[in-house]
Amino acid sequence: MTGTPPRPAPRKLAVLGGGLASLSAVFALTERPDWRERHEITVYQIGWRLGGKARSGRNLKAHARSEGLGHHVWYGWYDNAFALVRRLYAELRRPAGAPLAGWKEAFRPGDTLLLGTAEPGGARGRRAWPLSLPRTDGAPGDGIEPPSVWGFAQILLLWAIDCIPRLHPDYPDWNAIVARWPESPRSLLPALVRRAAGQGVRAYDGFDAYRPDYDDLLRRAADAIHGPDAPQTSRQRRAWAHPLTHCGEHSLRALLGLGARDHQPLFATLVDLALAAVRGILHDGLDRAGFAAIDDQELRAWLRRHGAADESLDGPLLDALYADHLSYESGDVRRPSAAAGPLLRAALRRFLAYRGALYYTPTAGLGEIVFAPLYKVLRERGVRFRFFHKLKQLRPDPASDTIAAIVLGRQIELAPGNDEYEPLIKVKGLPCWPHRPLYGQIVLGDDPVIQAIDFESPESPEVEELILRAGHDFDDVLLAIPPPALLRSARELAARDPRWQALLERTRSVAALGAQLWLAPTWAQLAGGPARAAAGVHARTDLPRWANLSTAIAYEAWPRDLWPGTAAALSGPRPESGEPGTTREHVRDVAMTWLKSHPRAVWPEATLPDMGELNWELLLDPQGRAAEHRLAAQHCWSSASPSDRQIVSLPGDPKHRLAVDGSGFANLVLAGDWVGGGLDLACAEAAVISGLQAARALGGGARPIVGERDRVDAD
Repeated sequence: MTGTPPRPAPRKLAVLGGGLASLSAVFALTERPDWRERHEITVYQIGWRLGGKARSGRNLKAHARSEGLGHHVWYGWYDNAFALVRRLYAELRRPAGAPLAGWKEAFRPGDTLLLGTAEPGGARGRRAWPLSLPRTDGAPGDGIEPPSVWGFAQILLLWAIDCIPRLHPDYPDWNAIVARWPESPRSLLPALVRRAAGQGVRAYDGFDAYRPDYDDLLRRAADAIHGPDAPQTSRQRRAWAHPLTHCGEHSLRALLGLGARDHQPLFATLVDLALAAVRGILHDGLDRAGFAAIDDQELRAWLRRHGAADESLDGPLLDALYADHLSYESGDVRRPSAAAGPLLRAALRRFLAYRGALYYTPTAGLGEIVFAPLYKVLRERGVRFRFFHKLKQLRPDPASDTIAAIVLGRQIELAPGNDEYEPLIKVKGLPCWPHRPLYGQIVLGDDPVIQAIDFESPESPEVEELILRAGHDFDDVLLAIPPPALLRSARELAARDPRWQALLERTRSVAALGAQLWLAPTWAQLAGGPARAAAGVHARTDLPRWANLSTAIAYEAWPRDLWPGTAAALSGPRPESGEPGTTREHVRDVAMTWLKSHPRAVWPEATLPDMGELNWELLLDPQGRAAEHRLAAQHCWSSASPSDRQIVSLPGDPKHRLAVDGSGFANLVLAGDWVGGGLDLACAEAAVISGLQAARALGGGARPIVGERDRVDAD
């Protein structure tokens, strides 16, 4: 009688790095009821906290205020990121009335972004544009796929056609507008209509070229797209679009010549950019090839090639997109640059595919909103965490395409009585990460020398070198550390595989810096009225991104006599000028310069009388310092560590990325917003998509991944 064959032992997975990508992968792997039969998972993390570039911590010496890095606005199109958060909070099962009991308490919806550009004319030469978009049905995380590339083109085109009669008060209908066209394009329109009919497009049936009614023509063309006469094939859809793009292009050109930009300057910009994007999608075949087909081109140059005017390209919308992703050559705000494919994809999803609100801001630090809950849930599921373990080297097997060993540096010795490091504290009942290690759990933790060590730096000392060996300590590796931090640890991989050499040499990144400010007045008092926008961009400044973090104050521990009315974050790129620029004093100087020149763009009532400079007395400072010296009481930060640098997608960069399952080593899977095969852009959604892809590559995570590929026409 044959016995039951023994069940294979679970595969040991070593996870290197504890950012959003790796934790998303581990969360997906451990959602399966049988995951313990498949995997044994250990996360190795440098320093004392999780979160990567999105980490935050509570400063227990400054009223437990939440101090973070970066600019953390989550957009309404982040379906996979919000789906993760929603499942996470469902599993937390916090009771009603508890701090951050549900995901809707953790993220506040926002409908308006304030987009501005610093003008050469000094502090008074500013323009700001409140971009407001209505709420849509549902919520992010509902699992709704974004439109196809053609779907985006169709939405843009119909929107532009609807908007054009509103650009000039003297030309409120299409018949009046077309009358202002030159004769040549007006005579060409009937030919385009006949060509569409020849392709089987019924939308233009009945058009009389001798007695044209252009309003009726365009109305019927728009209505047909949703009716029984909608074009079915890619060829028919293009034939349907050509008369409309022709009408849009020549009408906009005529209206601009008649002064439409004077009446609707930013509205005209949007229509111009929309039409240029549609022309580019159709001309370059992106509806069939996807946005990646233009990864080698610069976005502004691509839009210009497809007809966008310089005034539109120079406007605040594109400035804001570049600033949001720090898309600058060498971190220089005077040299914006972005690969056209990733940024165009993200822009269209941001404005046309959001669910619920346009964007969401965290109501506290992301450390307590996302990463402390992830740690608690994953640990309860059985995942092991090893803090204070930094990666030193990945060693490939000389006889096979596998990783044979992982060399780690253990940074601390745990104090007697501590079997493992317990990383969380509670502030007002909310589990949080401290902004410094909990030194009571560390041998010699009360020594000033130990407390002076930056344990999140790869240069930090170590007490022991550990070597994990394949087949004994691990079977598979999930590498979730970005290329700037792998230059030494992955050099043997680069020596074996030229693709790794290209990844390490050609992945471009930008260091960031910023300041968190706490002010006595409320945001409404500073703004001079209700605060419609909770985030925005003031471009072409050293700190172009800003966000209202005032909801976090309720979860901090300020005394009543020092209670802030406002918490705000400013951030931007750190130029690669040859100077280190990482000291707190340098960042404070950058923040001081910004606050002397630009605060009126965000807070019109926060400046000194008849000046553009911040009224420094509004900054909270328990020590009562004078003027700009009050900045010493704020949180000024710089992403000095290589792992904290933001990956940027400049023209041609995406082709050097490796896919999640494309490391070239059979037991090495990759995750992070730096991998290929997803969005090719640094953001929370890209990180989560890569984590879900990594889980799938490791044999788990069967959950569908929304928007991981562009949907294109096959015919």
